[in-house]
Amino acid sequence: MIHSAKWIWLDEKKYKDYQKTPISLFDPYSTDCKFAVAEFKKKVEFEKKIQEIKIEISGDVKFWLYVNDTYVGTGPVGAGGDYEIDRPMPVQYYNTYIVKPDADFLEVYVMVQNVPSVLCDMSQGKNGMILAAKCILEDGSEEMIYSDSSWMSRKNNSYLSQNKLDLTLCSDMWIHAAETEPVWNLKKPDILMLEEEEIIPEDFVPFSVAPGEMKEVVCEFDKIYSVYHYLEVEAYGEYTILIRDFERDFQKNVNLTDIITGNSSVKFRGISMVSSGGMKLFVYNGGEKTLRVNKAAGLFVHYPIMNEGYFRCSDEVLNKIFRMGRHALKICRQSIELDSPWHQENLGCCGDYYIASLMNFFTDGDTKLTRLDIVRIADCLKLYEGYMFHTTYSMIWLMMVYDYYLFSGDISILPEISEAIELLMEKMHSYAGTDEIINDPPSYMFVDWLVVDGISLHHPPAALGQAVLNAFYFGGLNMAAKLMGIMGKYDIQKRYHNRAAVLQKAFQKNFYDEEKGLYFDGHNFKHWSGKWMQPNTDKRYFSWHTNVIAVLYDLAPKEKQIQIMETILNDMTLINPQPYFMHFVLEAIYKTDLFEKYGIQQLRRWRVMTDFEKGLQEGWYDMSGYGFDYSHVWAGTPTYQLPSKLSGLQILEPGFKKISLKPALYGLEFAEMEIPTPYGKIEIHMEQGKEPVIKIPKQISVENRKSYEM
Repeated sequence: MIHSAKWIWLDEKKYKDYQKTPISLFDPYSTDCKFAVAEFKKKVEFEKKIQEIKIEISGDVKFWLYVNDTYVGTGPVGAGGDYEIDRPMPVQYYNTYIVKPDADFLEVYVMVQNVPSVLCDMSQGKNGMILAAKCILEDGSEEMIYSDSSWMSRKNNSYLSQNKLDLTLCSDMWIHAAETEPVWNLKKPDILMLEEEEIIPEDFVPFSVAPGEMKEVVCEFDKIYSVYHYLEVEAYGEYTILIRDFERDFQKNVNLTDIITGNSSVKFRGISMVSSGGMKLFVYNGGEKTLRVNKAAGLFVHYPIMNEGYFRCSDEVLNKIFRMGRHALKICRQSIELDSPWHQENLGCCGDYYIASLMNFFTDGDTKLTRLDIVRIADCLKLYEGYMFHTTYSMIWLMMVYDYYLFSGDISILPEISEAIELLMEKMHSYAGTDEIINDPPSYMFVDWLVVDGISLHHPPAALGQAVLNAFYFGGLNMAAKLMGIMGKYDIQKRYHNRAAVLQKAFQKNFYDEEKGLYFDGHNFKHWSGKWMQPNTDKRYFSWHTNVIAVLYDLAPKEKQIQIMETILNDMTLINPQPYFMHFVLEAIYKTDLFEKYGIQQLRRWRVMTDFEKGLQEGWYDMSGYGFDYSHVWAGTPTYQLPSKLSGLQILEPGFKKISLKPALYGLEFAEMEIPTPYGKIEIHMEQGKEPVIKIPKQISVENRKSYEM
């Protein structure tokens, strides 16, 4: 349907400065491009009432769609991308909507922002809008509406930037839109469109501002939300409104997001999505009559949530932690998974999204967004011939692929991304020597949000990052081999296994300290340094990070794994992880059968976060000069760990065709959970001193099923 429509934009004769746009915020051209919001409209009248309208729409860079004066949705579905991306992604996605207007006319109005404004915004370097609408009338007949040069267009001069609006400025006259040469490879995404909820601050009361008065009002939400601002203002003269968002503390954790100047009443809807735990409004009334703010709200946007999963136990701290992670997941699930609605990073930061996908499998059950995330990451890997900005994250992407396959049973994704896997593994191999030890990578990113001796583990030198990168590489080689084996590509599988065997031998020789019985973090050789590679040091470091990954991926000899884990878990003088990396710590604890001893103890480390239940803090503690957010999904691994480890769920055949369960309380008094599957929920109830009560859908084959039918 949409492929029959024309891409349209502002006429170049009148708007020659608004035809091109940066690829992303990382494009050097982004500093030279002028901000604009273009408007497009079309009205069609029918002799009969419209029963339903099916709409397909895309825009470059962002669009807001209204039908018959009613807001419908924002898009397009994100293309993905990576940090520092400077090339257009190969696919432009379009959104699909169904509208039931109960009218005999269709009036379409679309706003399109012309430049990227957040890290995950992507463009083809050219502006445009395209729309197709199938109108199904009450008698069953159909009428098609397509974007073309008959549509009207103009520049809305009120939008000075994405967060600055001057409603006293007049917009241009409406003129016909210009059809533009298409450069977009349109594709329909197999995901759901975003939902929107209106969130009213708990303490908001409509208020008045006298002529000449400046009033400050703080409005707090019950939680942190991913929102667009919404205000209803009754005014009869000039005014200025500043909205400052905060996640936790309106005196410290503050972000200036919207400035509105006007001289008449308005229902204001912002065009910048923000992470907000509340708003501080600064309202100045420059008119001669009283101004009134009748409503201040957040329009909470998120991916549709099924809420199929459930968890509760006897420890209320753990319950709080579970709920906090679940909410963080909800606000981060947009048309792409986000690290947080505060940062809004690209999909290349997939260490975050791997954890989020596992959380989702146990709380929601929808796998479509994860699938599309994986495919979009593969697109970016192919675009850059296997390169990913964060080298460790590229290996974690392979784990994300396999776990998606396990939970969904969707084998069709593997040939779709096979080329990307091969390009990635050859790129990583190119960083390694003959012994497969990586000595010359573009970076050792990412280890953790830590600073050690003044050195950031975001982009550490070899002494703090070499061993952990090689450990992830080993895990990636074996996982890539497994995926190739599933696809029947046995020659490639053998190649990866051979490389892994060489690396395992060299790793033990290069990084194991016999005296300490641990692996150290890297060598002290001199290497190049730059923006993302700090100068190397002369010190030898030992961390949880390197040793955990060595154990988790069986790089360490099996007979040494328990001793390694016991040593690090009882030595807090070693470099100790932030919540992100604790995901891998907890996985290694479970792998070595130490969860009874250490699992719940380590999960209770999240207690420090529970004094602020509105959001999930990025780390245990902040780093100087950084400023943690309180909406970060990577800190939410307990939301996955609790139902995963207490159920002991292991998927033996992909798609839940066959599973095993090993339910355990690990010292808790009781626990109950519901785990979503393609066949319904697995329900488990456990109490100390009693046999577990377990219900499993009959379509799922279970080891020792009889023992579970109680």
